[in-house]
Amino acid sequence: MRRVAPPLERPATVGVAGPPAPELVPGEPDIDGLVDATSTPPPQPGRPRPIADAVRIVAWLSIAAGTIHAVATIDHFSHWWLYGVFFLALTYGQVLWGVALLRNPVSDRALRLGAIANLAIVVAWLFSRTIGVPIGPEAGSPEPIGTMDGAVVLVQLVTVAYVAMIIRPTLRVVRGLRVLIGAHRMRIGMMLASASVFAALLGGHQH
Repeated sequence: MRRVAPPLERPATVGVAGPPAPELVPGEPDIDGLVDATSTPPPQPGRPRPIADAVRIVAWLSIAAGTIHAVATIDHFSHWWLYGVFFLALTYGQVLWGVALLRNPVSDRALRLGAIANLAIVVAWLFSRTIGVPIGPEAGSPEPIGTMDGAVVLVQLVTVAYVAMIIRPTLRVVRGLRVLIGAHRMRIGMMLASASVFAALLGGHQH
């Protein structure tokens, strides 16, 4: 009797299997969703996106103004030490306020105080250009208007306009400035900040 050999079995094709899909445990957060959600910073609590962007623009404008005052500090120290200390205080105050606006949720009160401080600086500048500073070696002598101080005054006035629009957008005074929080608000803000610093560095400070 002949024995019939059993048929040879073909080896199964072994494919390269990919890593198994992770199984979500009930109640466990989706990490990928969290990464996507945190890729762009959310608007500040209680503020719509255009207003939150306006707060960031105020921060960058304040840092730009502080940078201009930092350049002017060197020149003012050469005239009188107290002038230099005053401008050094302006530099730190405006830069730190801008950084604080970028890092932390900000209240209307903090914005209002910053706007009042900027207005006070503009008034002091106007006083020095019309009547003259009340103390120091140049007391009573009005200073000429230069490119640098003109640029920083413009930045501070725009900063005040932004704050007014953030806090009281329905005011009749600021209704015509709605373009500042329009579709091109970030471009406008960065253009104002960079152009002011460039004009200040190019023009220098007048005495």
